[in-house]
Amino acid sequence: MRMQWTEELDTGIAEIDVQNRRLGDFINTLSAAQQTGDREQTGWVLEQLLDFAVNNFLFEEKLMEEANYEFRSAHERVHEIFVKKLADFRGRYAKGDDVTEELLAMLTSWVANHIKQEDKRYAATVQQVIAQEGGETWVKGLMKKLFG
Repeated sequence: MRMQWTEELDTGIAEIDVQNRRLGDFINTLSAAQQTGDREQTGWVLEQLLDFAVNNFLFEEKLMEEANYEFRSAHERVHEIFVKKLADFRGRYAKGDDVTEELLAMLTSWVANHIKQEDKRYAATVQQVIAQEGGETWVKGLMKKLFG
C-alpha cells in the first residue's frame, strides 16, 4: 500500500505541509517494511516517527497559540494521545511484537482524519494571522524561536 500525497492534504502553510508530507514517507517506508518483513525498518520508523511527532506537534501548537486558535487545547490533547500511542507501539515493538500493520493503520487514519480535517481547521485561523503579520517570514521566525 503506497501512499500518494495529494494537495487536498495540504494545509496551505508551507512549513506544516513539508512536515506533514514526511508522514507519507513514513507510511511508505513502513508499508515496504511490512511487505519485506524488515523488522529493523519498522523500528527505525518508530524511532523517527516519535521524534518527528513531538517536534511537529510543538510547532503546530505554537502556531495555534500565537494565532489564538479557539480549539487549541482540544487539538493539543489529540496530539498528546497520538504521542502516547506511538510510545506504546515502541514499547510493544521492543518486546518483540509485530506492530507494523497496526501502526500503518493508525498512521493512515491519522492522515485521513487529523490532517485532512483537524489541521485544516486551525490552518484557516493561522493563515489569517500569517497574512496580517507579513507572510511566511512570521512562520519562519516562530521556527527559529522554537528550534534555533
